[in-house]
Amino acid sequence: MAVTSGDAETIADDILSSNNEILGISIMDMRGNILAANSKESFKEAFAVSRDRAKYGGTLAVAALAVVNETRNIFGAAKAIITIHENCKLMLLPVPTHQLLVGLVLQRSVNTEDEIANKVERLVAHTLDHNYL
Repeated sequence: MAVTSGDAETIADDILSSNNEILGISIMDMRGNILAANSKESFKEAFAVSRDRAKYGGTLAVAALAVVNETRNIFGAAKAIITIHENCKLMLLPVPTHQLLVGLVLQRSVNTEDEIANKVERLVAHTLDHNYL
């Protein structure tokens, strides 16, 4: 089942509103095509992201996942890829059951990555399963 951009927008809005520590979100298909993206005002104030840079985000997400998946046969499938930056954390969550990648921008102080990853996965499944029943 292909996820529509309308479904992706619903998921993005639900995830963004579910946690104050999530500053921005991007929902992509497994080829890196951005289906939906949204952010809080605090993200827009803190980070200047130009349209040119934003359009490469999906491609970079796919490339990062491909690199991490090189160790899949040793460590198992990646549940999340997390990078720590000066002013934030970035988290990439593959959701293979729905052929999606979810990119999150988190506050730097977040220490609940597992909790956030599990909640995002549940929200995606709930929205898509509900829409396609």
